[in-house]
Amino acid sequence: MRTIYVAGAALATALAIFLIFALFSGDVPRDPSQAGETQAAAPSARASSPTAPTPTVPPIVLPALPKAITLKTLPGTASPVVGTVVDGKAAISYARLGRPWSVASLPPFSKGQRVGGNTLPRTLAVSALLPGEKPRAELETDADYKKAALTAVRWSIRNYHPADSKVTWTASQRLATGKGWVLGYRVAYQVDGRQRVSHAALALLDIGQRKPAMFFVTVPDTRKQLWADIAPLVTSVRAL
Repeated sequence: MRTIYVAGAALATALAIFLIFALFSGDVPRDPSQAGETQAAAPSARASSPTAPTPTVPPIVLPALPKAITLKTLPGTASPVVGTVVDGKAAISYARLGRPWSVASLPPFSKGQRVGGNTLPRTLAVSALLPGEKPRAELETDADYKKAALTAVRWSIRNYHPADSKVTWTASQRLATGKGWVLGYRVAYQVDGRQRVSHAALALLDIGQRKPAMFFVTVPDTRKQLWADIAPLVTSVRAL
């Protein structure tokens, strides 16, 4: 009888242990590697969704520079010189012209003169430090200044002439009044379906800093009598 009682107690104990394991088996955590696989699936689904393409800005294509062309005075009526524009930030000075030119605030330029309003194509004679980041190294040679001037011309075409403008070089020479380079260029474009032209020039000047000074002048054919001002303005530029 005692043997039967002990056997029954052992059986009851085994049954209780089995029920406890069965009851709490749902609390066992999943394999972390399986959980990671489930979480990683969501980003892959998002990555597969299409995204809108990033708009690209078309490059400004310039023709190869000529070996050397002197900046010439164009036909027209030269404006009177009435003083000097002193640009302390760019550390240069140049001729201040009388009417129809007027001195004006023309951001991002530090100093400047203009004729007319802000609609492209504009009539400007302006100065500033070379736009963009500082050159990685000091500009020392003619080739250095020429390369930097090409970059500045691209910037001027993109920002101060109508879209799809085409450039023809009219001058490429050393700066006559110090270390630097001068580029002259004719800019062809269309306005309201009509072929139009501006003449422009850009000079870079050594001012003893990593960034050179920039002088930029542009005049459209609607004011072609002022084309005669371009060369005298450029030759008047001096480092302070």
